[in-house]
Amino acid sequence: MVYVLDGPQDVTLTASASATQVKAGETIVLHAERRVVGKWKQIPRDQLTPGQCWVYTPPPEMEEEVADNVDWDMEPENAIRLDNTFRMDHTRVGTIMMSKGRITLRPLTALKCEKDRVEEGRPIHIDVA
Repeated sequence: MVYVLDGPQDVTLTASASATQVKAGETIVLHAERRVVGKWKQIPRDQLTPGQCWVYTPPPEMEEEVADNVDWDMEPENAIRLDNTFRMDHTRVGTIMMSKGRITLRPLTALKCEKDRVEEGRPIHIDVA
């Protein structure tokens, strides 16, 4: 038996940063929490249609830390250099690269079994002095 998605998923992506007032060269830690609620139907594997998306177990409804598993849309571009090193706590560390102004970070997440659907969370604003 496997699970297939039976309707669109409802997504809430909540992001935060360790600091919202920073100076150039400082590091910040990004956090993101993902809540995805969807209806998954269990079916025999031989009932799958060619190319149909399926999973062995439904994905968790709540993921408390996924900052390393979301994309970050950043304005201005390259204002923060994000470190891609794997962290056990699943946070994302970034170094402030701009000298002054406001940075807007928006988390984006793809959804399992909903091809080409990307959801975005509420933006975080970081002021650089």
